[in-house]
Amino acid sequence: MRTRDLYNVVDAFAPFRFQEDYDNAGLVIGAQEDELRGVLLCLDVTHETVEEARALGANLILSHHPPIFKALKKLDPTQNGALMAAIRMEMDILVAHTNFDASPRGLNAYVVEQMGLTDVHMLDVREQYRWFKVVTFVPAEFRDNVLNAMFRAGAGQVGLYSHTSFRVGGIGAFVPGTGTHPHVGSPKTLTEVAEDRVETIATEQCVAAVVDAVRHAHPYEEPVIDVFEEHVATGPSRGIGHVGEFPEALSQEAFVAFIKSFFNVRILPVAGTLPATVERVAFCSGSGSSLASAAVKAGAQVLITGDVTYHTALDVAQTGACIVIVDHYSSERFFGAAMERALREEAGDMDLPPLYQSTADYQPVRYF
Repeated sequence: MRTRDLYNVVDAFAPFRFQEDYDNAGLVIGAQEDELRGVLLCLDVTHETVEEARALGANLILSHHPPIFKALKKLDPTQNGALMAAIRMEMDILVAHTNFDASPRGLNAYVVEQMGLTDVHMLDVREQYRWFKVVTFVPAEFRDNVLNAMFRAGAGQVGLYSHTSFRVGGIGAFVPGTGTHPHVGSPKTLTEVAEDRVETIATEQCVAAVVDAVRHAHPYEEPVIDVFEEHVATGPSRGIGHVGEFPEALSQEAFVAFIKSFFNVRILPVAGTLPATVERVAFCSGSGSSLASAAVKAGAQVLITGDVTYHTALDVAQTGACIVIVDHYSSERFFGAAMERALREEAGDMDLPPLYQSTADYQPVRYF
């Protein structure tokens, strides 16, 4: 597998266009045609993770946080030492940041699932899917080739279900014109062929690629391709944060103990008033305090996130809401596990290079 192949796999479940305007997700260092020997999945590009990648034989680091966030005018050995080390070792660096946060199959979705929350919904929906049904007609012996090409182009993905399709047999009829080179039949002669009607679903973002895939995989010179927009309620294609419920309400003490254990933190700062019992909560990894109002509107008793500014904490305390602060690193330390699962689900039968979840501890904040 090459870097561009891995990029395309990530782009399928966390499109890089999902990233916020201020972000720098994507291929930060390296070339699309580089051959991959191994991939280290980590939260940050640090001295520890670069050395870890080298020791494992990985030549690409897939990180959550961009090592280059703002424009650089120079590389300083003190400020950019880890980045320079990666460059010297000829490592590629691919970043999946806010695009992975916002994905329905991304980091936030993974964390709330691991927390055991039910009735989960996106907290701040940024975009809805537009669905299209793509239909073609193909001889049965070529059906699977055409369908697989459509799936590789992104079709057939509905929630956590992939490769969805429908087919039914029938008879296709046509008269090839002068100058044609039909796969079946002869010019100016009525031809009837046993064909399967094949249909699957595609989002607005991939429908053009799916149609193109049909044209290339279909045996006919002029395959019939129908595209219909689906006018039905759809789920969100991206959004920030999630809200859900514990299977049963937790006492204040049980909730605090659970959060400390789950996020592996020794102390738990709380802005505002922590309810006596907690059942419905919102979660946003990283710096999610801006979602405090959205969490309240969604009926969440508590917003769990990594960073809170003083003034946000003050506002929350004054309004009677509640934010539980687990620190930035601890809220996102699940990145490696979340990314590996998403990669393997999306890749399917595709051979991935060895994937390694970082075990380096580089929590920048220490508590005494």
